[in-house]
Amino acid sequence: MPRKAIFLAIAAFAAAAGAGQVRDSLWDDFVNPPVSARPWCYHWWVNGNVDRETITADLEAMRKLGFGGVLMVDSRGYWDCGVDHVKMPPVKFQWGTETWYDMVEHELRECARLGLVFTMNAACSGGTMSRVIDGNIVETEIMNRDAVFAHLDAVIGPLIRRCPNLIGTTFTHIYTVSYEGNKAGGSWKRIKDSFYAAMVEWAAQHKLKVYSEAGGPWDWGGKSAKLDCSQLEMLAHNDFPQGEFWPLYENGTRPITGHANANIRLFIRGPVLAARREGRPIISIEAFTHMHRHWSVDPAFLKPLADICFADGVNRMVWHTFTCSPKKFGVPGIEYFAGSHINRNVTWHKEAIDFIHYLGRCQALLQKGAYVDDGEFVDVQTNYYGWGRFRKDSNAQFTMTHRCIGANDVFFVAGEGEGLVELPVELKGRHVEQWNPVAMTRRQAKVVSQPGRETASNSPHLPTVRLNLPVGGSCFLVVTGDSRACDVRLMGVTRRIALNGPWRVSFRYPDGIAAKPPAPMTLDVLMDWTKDEGIKYFAGTAVYRQRVSLKRGTRAVLSLGSIPSGIAHVYVNGIDCGAVWCAPWETDITSSLKEFENDVEIHYTNNWENRLIGDARLPESKRVTRHGLWTWKEDRYELGTDPKVPWLRRPTIYSGYSAHDSLQSCGLIGPVTIDIFD
Repeated sequence: MPRKAIFLAIAAFAAAAGAGQVRDSLWDDFVNPPVSARPWCYHWWVNGNVDRETITADLEAMRKLGFGGVLMVDSRGYWDCGVDHVKMPPVKFQWGTETWYDMVEHELRECARLGLVFTMNAACSGGTMSRVIDGNIVETEIMNRDAVFAHLDAVIGPLIRRCPNLIGTTFTHIYTVSYEGNKAGGSWKRIKDSFYAAMVEWAAQHKLKVYSEAGGPWDWGGKSAKLDCSQLEMLAHNDFPQGEFWPLYENGTRPITGHANANIRLFIRGPVLAARREGRPIISIEAFTHMHRHWSVDPAFLKPLADICFADGVNRMVWHTFTCSPKKFGVPGIEYFAGSHINRNVTWHKEAIDFIHYLGRCQALLQKGAYVDDGEFVDVQTNYYGWGRFRKDSNAQFTMTHRCIGANDVFFVAGEGEGLVELPVELKGRHVEQWNPVAMTRRQAKVVSQPGRETASNSPHLPTVRLNLPVGGSCFLVVTGDSRACDVRLMGVTRRIALNGPWRVSFRYPDGIAAKPPAPMTLDVLMDWTKDEGIKYFAGTAVYRQRVSLKRGTRAVLSLGSIPSGIAHVYVNGIDCGAVWCAPWETDITSSLKEFENDVEIHYTNNWENRLIGDARLPESKRVTRHGLWTWKEDRYELGTDPKVPWLRRPTIYSGYSAHDSLQSCGLIGPVTIDIFD
């Protein structure tokens, strides 16, 4: 063999080996996301109503679910009064007192014990830079650098003095939200230079860093500060900039999945562009904020919204919100007025682990390597004040982001249905693998030719992959030179067994509920719970049982059909086969099957919503739940009579429930089947 050919062969082998090593490392982090890649969550205190026992239990639960960090917030005086918001319990600890700092120190030390990152809001409110002085909330003069330094000395200083060995290790960042409270005019340029810059300077002096939603996305019109600088300049002061997004829906109507739809507020373009320009590797987002029905959302609802953010470049979710709710407040307990709740009182809290790991799995790849600009971003000349996406392809069937990790090109793709995705790379001896972040499987992707398309290097066509994703689906496409085969699954279904009735069904309420659950029942046909008077208001877990006779094959997949809300968990012959939390609503049960007789159990859990509507019909002494919401027997839209203040006539949908509110479809509806692959 000629010497040149030998050198080329050696180089190709080394490149393939290097790609393989990187690919294997990626796969390891994909399957088991490191702590640094895991999502964070807000730990929200309500008027200081916390205790050591609840703080510890909350943090242990966060760690068990798979969160990697905490943003502690105790907001005072921010939209916390009146029937348009939730009921606020009386203040337990005044903000900023020694007793209050005892609780904050306990949280910080528990984070250190559990390996969680701790960050905290550097103010006593959301939307302003304020603190409590002599019992009163006092706003800091943010256009005065010295006042900002004095504020941080007073607010963060005590914690630094209490836990000096944890600063910069466990306690890593101070946080401030978008400066929503600045409605008195002024200049954003002065705010940028005197507030955000001063905060970064102070933090650096104390081994801390800063993140915030600098200057946005809220625009208060004529009351806002003058926008005399680019929002990108304000966001550039952050060690990682943060955006936010809100799923917008009414009466339980879910956003259109599969596309970057209009039913969602996305503050992404500013933070993403600022991070790109400043070379910041982490792009964070306040995730899943909403102000609609409390305890009404679930992972299947939230997943496609997170996917849109990932496809736009976000790589750290900060879940809003995990509220601290001590036992004395009952179940589901007290809550902040906004956010998708995930604390220990949420019906499906323990089942959320697979969704949290899904987020960490995606972030583990999206935080690696370098972003590749494929020309899909929006115009960088705009100041981007307010809401908006980073990408242009908001109506495309599939939307994606591209990263280069070593010799591998990695694409995250979100969307649904069958279609083609063109990858703006050359294969040159490489192949494409499809990694499923829900099922944790990988296989060869279906690469098809698309004649007539040329790259800048005049190669005949770009590689085009055929995808078929479920509703609200996602995947990674990994272009690698590793020649080793990835997992291959047999694709042909040879037998399908329908699990028709009868189903034996039993019910149980979540921990902390003393009421007697509905009696066990037998269902000949699966149905929506809202159609049955005996269970229409039930919230909790129902265990569906059936014995199935079948002959084993090479592989078996249990499909639940479609679930309108909530999460299911499958057990076969007593063996845990995993949670089923999103489309395609299926799980592999191969290893748990026996020849012939098999006991199938499906533990289905819905949301709290229907129980709260049912309780609104009852006197308080007979209610199943205890919580911090308002309730009405009347139709919410008939309350109030003053035409001069029309909004008082319509208490907000996030302030509580009415007995007349519509119920949320729930229950195991099916069809439930087992597909056998021989």
